[in-house]
Amino acid sequence: MLDGSGGQGAAAWPGLAPGTVVAGFTIEGLLASGSFGTVYRARREGRPFAIKLVSLAPRGDREVDALRRMRHPNVVGFHGYGLWPEEQPHSLVLALELVEGLPLDQWVQEVNPTALDLVGRVLLPLALTLADVHALGVVHRDVKEANIIVRQSDGQPVLVDFGAAGLEGAPRLTQWMPPGTPEYRSPETLRFGRQWEGEPYQMGPAEDLWALGVVTYGLLTRMLPFGDRHDPGMVRAILEKTPPAPDELNPRVPRSLSELCMRMLEKEPEDRYADARALAEALSTAWSEADRAWRVPLFPEVRREEAPAPPPPPPPAPEAPTQQQTPTPRRMIWLALGAALLGGVLIPSAQRSGSSSPPKTQQASARQELAPPEVTGEVGHVAGPQTSPPPAPVASATPTQEPKMIKSQKVRSVAATLLTGAACMGAGCASIPKEKEGPLPSSPCPPGSEEGQKQLGIEPGDNMRIEIPANDPQGLTTEISEGAVIARVITPRGKVPSDGLVYGEFIFRKNHVYGHFTRAQLQNGELVTVCMELATSRGIGIAKEPGSTSKKAIVKNIMSVAVVSSFD
Repeated sequence: MLDGSGGQGAAAWPGLAPGTVVAGFTIEGLLASGSFGTVYRARREGRPFAIKLVSLAPRGDREVDALRRMRHPNVVGFHGYGLWPEEQPHSLVLALELVEGLPLDQWVQEVNPTALDLVGRVLLPLALTLADVHALGVVHRDVKEANIIVRQSDGQPVLVDFGAAGLEGAPRLTQWMPPGTPEYRSPETLRFGRQWEGEPYQMGPAEDLWALGVVTYGLLTRMLPFGDRHDPGMVRAILEKTPPAPDELNPRVPRSLSELCMRMLEKEPEDRYADARALAEALSTAWSEADRAWRVPLFPEVRREEAPAPPPPPPPAPEAPTQQQTPTPRRMIWLALGAALLGGVLIPSAQRSGSSSPPKTQQASARQELAPPEVTGEVGHVAGPQTSPPPAPVASATPTQEPKMIKSQKVRSVAATLLTGAACMGAGCASIPKEKEGPLPSSPCPPGSEEGQKQLGIEPGDNMRIEIPANDPQGLTTEISEGAVIARVITPRGKVPSDGLVYGEFIFRKNHVYGHFTRAQLQNGELVTVCMELATSRGIGIAKEPGSTSKKAIVKNIMSVAVVSSFD
């Protein structure tokens, strides 16, 4: 299938055998092959990486430009790029970090989360991530379950595969429909396609939010809201029909969450949430008002002895020796975020910081970081290459020596500081490290917290009481997991109101729970950066109550937080 550059997407790269050296990386196996490139597992100086080969064409430049803008904990990490082969290059080589995880639809199948966990651990971080991505002038344009990986190490969702991304102000690569997956296209995009008169479609952030609505509907019902491309009525359904509300198909879905999802799928953009930040605030409000219905697993549990045996894995193709290196069915290796620890790789990146089974489309692509050609890459018969300024490398590679890659700096954006370190859940966390002992190392407050605290009229040394809903019969304690937390303020301070919300994370040690809170929400919904941590008269952190485990801690549900100038 033709990509937006007019070239043959993944077909340009025959399978590279293990042991092949590409731009200093030694190939270990094939990970994924899709419309816009091929991804391999590779190793350099003893460290594992993922490298993505894309065409030397405007579309490849566009992906590099999109990735180099972002340093975000919930976005696939990018270290740099280079040209390959050195003598007569025909490909860009993108260096990304290799991390274990599950695609979102498979994670939901394995974990079967409650609505409370789904919103707090997945949907809210995703909305905040999209808000940050859009603020940088980037539109992903292919948001779907297969491109959202739940990272095994911390349970956080990571947005991957920016091969179809659009950039604010960049020249168009296609004249008709932009790349995307049919089931996730918005009504306005389809209307444009039907009425096209030669002008390119200006695809904006609303497209990502519509697609996230389709994803949300699928997670709550395990069905696509408008059917799939095999249904001749799918386009008409997207344009004209309102699907049954999620709580009508699945009575375990809380009504408020069902209504929120349906608003995401309104036919007219003005009837949906104004932007990703507004969606995040709606999710936060719904989460904070959760009742018992939110604490029930979204689908009935299936006892293992009653579950049907999984089919045997297909035999490897004889002509594809790299398949021997592919991950096992329950442990996929994916491109995801990582701290930039590369030393000497490629060209440095810029200094800027009703069915119970998954939808058919997701079954087909669940093990691919790149969407396959039949899923994405719909650019239309009139698509043609247009000029796009190539990414300006900081240094150029020579045949004899590759330049050192500058270590990237992690930018702690809203989603980073609000929802980092969520607990691993379900079978995706079979390997749990031993409980960490001792206090936490010191770390700086998030950027902007000093200004935020001045805005709120609070300063280091001020204290507030917060509350997390109790789940014991006496209403005195609650069971918590390590990771994201949203708590309600019960003793106001400065401009932080009573019943306002604070956002942060719990961090477990053997006998204590530490808490870092980095956002406070005002009555008008505004989020302000702060720096607060759990504290008692005895010091930082709170003690675990009897009955706590390494995965779950029992704590008093009313706690104190102190405004600080750094996390000690």
